[in-house]
Amino acid sequence: MLENLIEKMQKEYIDGFFISNPYNVHYISGFREKFAYALITEKGKYILTDGRHKEIASKTTKGFEIIDWQKKEKKLKQAVNEIIKKEGVKRLGFEAEHLTYKKFTELYDMVDAEITPVVGLVEQLRVVKTQEEIQNLKIASEINDRVFQRLLKNIKIGKTEKEISALCSYFIRLEGGDPEMSENIFLTGSRSSQVMASPTNAEIKEGDLFLINYGASYKGYLTDFSRTIVIGKEPTSKQKEAYEVVKKAQMEAIKSIKAGVLAKEPFYASEKVFIDTGYREYHYEGMGHGIGLFLHEEPFLDKNSKLILEKNNVLTVEPGLYIPDWGGIRIEDTVLVTEEGYELLTKSSRELIVI
Repeated sequence: MLENLIEKMQKEYIDGFFISNPYNVHYISGFREKFAYALITEKGKYILTDGRHKEIASKTTKGFEIIDWQKKEKKLKQAVNEIIKKEGVKRLGFEAEHLTYKKFTELYDMVDAEITPVVGLVEQLRVVKTQEEIQNLKIASEINDRVFQRLLKNIKIGKTEKEISALCSYFIRLEGGDPEMSENIFLTGSRSSQVMASPTNAEIKEGDLFLINYGASYKGYLTDFSRTIVIGKEPTSKQKEAYEVVKKAQMEAIKSIKAGVLAKEPFYASEKVFIDTGYREYHYEGMGHGIGLFLHEEPFLDKNSKLILEKNNVLTVEPGLYIPDWGGIRIEDTVLVTEEGYELLTKSSRELIVI
């Protein structure tokens, strides 16, 4: 991993790289706390954190020198400059998409090296998952599926979106997931057409569509998962028809996935179903993305994407239709790309459930 990063640094003509994105710090070092930075040179590896996290950093990273920047008179910028002088760094790269302007100006004023912005160096490495990452994602998906079974036993008429959201967070922890998790969205009735709205005190009513969207996390690795169920009585003919459209759209998208396929192909496979069934105007185009340490990563299953799917990409596939003032339906799973096709990591039933 670090060898690949050094190679990318050389192509950018930088001999030092200051990493400020906490997800990239985690990926490179194994250190998960948010208040930390990494500095990589061709010969040295450093974690810069404060006294609160120094002990855990020393226990969770291998081969990294731990620097307590809090003890420095001029704090982080002094710690960075000392490493640069020690390592003889001439050109220091920083993460242009993450470092704040204030932090940049501090480094610019203090650091005895040319500093230059770079984009996506670590993110490019994160696109294809290692076997360890895939195992973490599989465990997170197993937790996710167990949580869904718990939720089905607790979703009842009269309960609120917020109550079910709180139970979901609780169940994820009970099942062994991390405190951190992906977006937690529960929408009932006509509110389910609002795609990504936050849970409210809206009460679940008989006959409602109830949209469920959450993801468990294990060792920092996330799942993303959606189901839509019907509350209290048999679904209407329109609810059944719309649900079958979304289910077919998701299956067609998933069936198109394999290594070597353009990342936009699943989108078009899904869209064709919506066009053929007359629901195209209600189909939201953001129907999938990569996932790992961060919820939304490359490759995005976007109609304009020029990327090619690779073995061991992990994706979400989440087509949906959203009809204002009626309701929305989304079915989403986490999917591993294989040489010959795909493997579903989240395995909960995709049939329409009535509770």
